[in-house]
Amino acid sequence: MAVQAAKYRVQPLSLHHGNCLDVLPTIPDASVDAIICDLPYATTKNGWDVLIPFEPLWAQYRRVAKPSAPIILTAQQPFTSMLVASNYRDFRYELIWEKNASTGFLNAKKMPLKSHESILVFYKRLPTYNPQMTAGTPYTVRRGSVQSKNYGKQTEETITVNNGTRCPRSVLRFDIERGAHPTQKPVALMRYLIETFTNPGDVVLDNCMGSGTTGVASIAAGRQFIGIEQDAAYFNIAHERITGARVDQ
Repeated sequence: MAVQAAKYRVQPLSLHHGNCLDVLPTIPDASVDAIICDLPYATTKNGWDVLIPFEPLWAQYRRVAKPSAPIILTAQQPFTSMLVASNYRDFRYELIWEKNASTGFLNAKKMPLKSHESILVFYKRLPTYNPQMTAGTPYTVRRGSVQSKNYGKQTEETITVNNGTRCPRSVLRFDIERGAHPTQKPVALMRYLIETFTNPGDVVLDNCMGSGTTGVASIAAGRQFIGIEQDAAYFNIAHERITGARVDQ
C-alpha cells in the first residue's frame, strides 16, 4: 500500500514527504551529526530537477547541524561551481566519484564524455573523520645512512614499515547502480561517505532523499536517519527501501 503524503516515523527513522524548505524548520536546532544529500543539479527539465534556493537552504542547514557536523553534497558542473560559490567560506575540499560508465554521448563529437561527479565537503569546525583505509602490498623502505651532528660521528638509518594499508584518495571509484531514480547513487558510495564522516548511532539527514539510497546506507552502517522527499512516488519507493533495509538488519 502506498504511503500517504505525510510524515512517517519509526525509530530510528524519520521520513517526511514534503518540500524540504517546509520540513526542515520542524527539525530541532543542532540535532544532526551530518548532512549528506544529492541536491537537484538543475541541468534537466524534469520536475524533480529544480534548483533549491541557496540562501534559505544554507540557513536551515546551519540551524539543524551540530557545530562540527559536515555537510556533504554531490554535484556536477555547472552546479558544482554555483554550490561552492553559495557558501565558499565553509567549503573545504572536493572528492571525485569516478564512475564505471559515461554519459553525454550525444555531444561526444564536441566534448569528452562525463564519467565523474563531485562530492563537496563543507564544515565550520573539524568534523568526525574516519579514513576508510584500503588494502595494498606491504613494504619496507630503508633510507640510506647519514651523518648526525647531534652526537658526533655516528650514522642514522631510517626504516619505514607499512603493513599494506593505504590512506584514502580524493578519487573514489564506485560502480553506478541502475535504480528507481535517474540520478540514484550507489549504496556503497553513500555508505563510504557515512562511515567516513559519522560514527555509529549518529543522525544523518538527507533533505532530497529521492529513492532512499542514503537512508538504506545509513541503516546498513548503524546510523539514525532523517529523510525528506517531495515527490510522492519517490517517497513511497524510499519508504519501502529504507524500512525494508531495517527489517533485514
